[in-house]
Amino acid sequence: MEMSDKPPEDSYISVVDDEPVFFELLKWDATQSQKQPEPRSLEKAKSPEKMVPTQRDESDPFDLSDTAFVDAYRLSKDLARNLCEELKPVMPESTKSIEFSVESKVLAALSFYATGKYQKSIGGKTDPNITQYFVSTAVIQVTEAINNPAIVKKYIHFPHLRNEREVIKNGFYMKYGIPNVVGCIDCMHVPLARPGDDQKKHFNKSYHSKKAQIICDSQMNILSVDPQPGSLSHQAIFHKHAVRNDLESLNYSRELCWLIGGPHYTLNSYLMTPVAKITKKTPMSPEKHYTNLHAQAHSVVKETMRQLKSRWKCLQATCNKQLDPPTVGMMIVACCVLHNACCARGVPAPAMSGAEERLEAMKQRVANAPPPRAAAAAPDAARARAALVDRLWSERRVAPESNPKKRMSKKDKPVEPPPQHLHSMQPQLQSLHEDPKRPRILMNNPYGLGVAVPPPWPHYPQHH
Repeated sequence: MEMSDKPPEDSYISVVDDEPVFFELLKWDATQSQKQPEPRSLEKAKSPEKMVPTQRDESDPFDLSDTAFVDAYRLSKDLARNLCEELKPVMPESTKSIEFSVESKVLAALSFYATGKYQKSIGGKTDPNITQYFVSTAVIQVTEAINNPAIVKKYIHFPHLRNEREVIKNGFYMKYGIPNVVGCIDCMHVPLARPGDDQKKHFNKSYHSKKAQIICDSQMNILSVDPQPGSLSHQAIFHKHAVRNDLESLNYSRELCWLIGGPHYTLNSYLMTPVAKITKKTPMSPEKHYTNLHAQAHSVVKETMRQLKSRWKCLQATCNKQLDPPTVGMMIVACCVLHNACCARGVPAPAMSGAEERLEAMKQRVANAPPPRAAAAAPDAARARAALVDRLWSERRVAPESNPKKRMSKKDKPVEPPPQHLHSMQPQLQSLHEDPKRPRILMNNPYGLGVAVPPPWPHYPQHH
């Protein structure tokens, strides 16, 4: 400190002097030597993993109630813990300075799958400490980990063993009455952002999408999933799929196995489609009976896709996914894996709101091309369906008509003879009907006509 900066001599006090004056000197020295800090420029963080909040919320999602946890993450606590253990060996190692746990990444990805939003929420409350960058990174890492071939094969696989096919066949036959069915097939559209490449390839009639082929059993377990560009038709996706080769081989070896498909598919010996030009007003016939059973069985795959989108809102049209088409395709497979895991543990899917159902139905309707005109089927395919139509007609269950809708006319009603105890009253009854001007007699006894008529219960107990 220079001489000019020293305090005056008369006010200078040594350290051995009075204590209050000493503290006043220290306060004066601090005000003289303190410098104002220069304002720091706000720099954009390179990675939010390096930004550790000073007051981080330490609430554990596993402390939530079971119902609140399922509402937030769609999985039960046991399923979430098992998923974390399965994904640990295949999750990529972080190169950042701060390592986030596998549990935090899995829960962030599950929250995005369930809500379609990048901001992680715990118990319905948004966590401000979780950034969008962290959630998007976690979604990509967890999605790639779930798409590991070993994990996908564990939860999703078409029945290759005969006993597995028999279980699925029995399920369809007991539920819908159709034999030899090994699955129902259909496609759903998952909208995506406009891709940078292959825009025409992923563009359907109105928007860009992934078109996922779904095959399920009678219990809504997904047996096969294949996400393809949205511009492909149902038949084009199925034609190049490995399941078609398996079904061809099975039918060639004389084991009857077929899928139940809608009007967008072509009739084949291993894929049964509805009979064309059959409407609700068509009179009952073997073809009409077959079409009704076909529609009931095919509704299971539509319900599977509805539950898939109601459980994972990231597949809905309202979710604006800023991801490339390959990542969206892996996300569809990951959601199908988690759907099967929930079905195996009996975790119910939440109900879809009416607005969401209408929007999804509209999106599917405008994206799908109209069914192709029914072409002449191959002779073996026509014979296979004709044989199935005849079998279903012969095995139909005819319910007795207990309450016919059409009322019988008076002349068609059978005439019941009067009871024996009323034979003696035939003259009086006849006189009542012959004279229309005679006043009607109201009687208080509902069991007789005022005469000594025995009651309707002949075994009335005797009093002694």
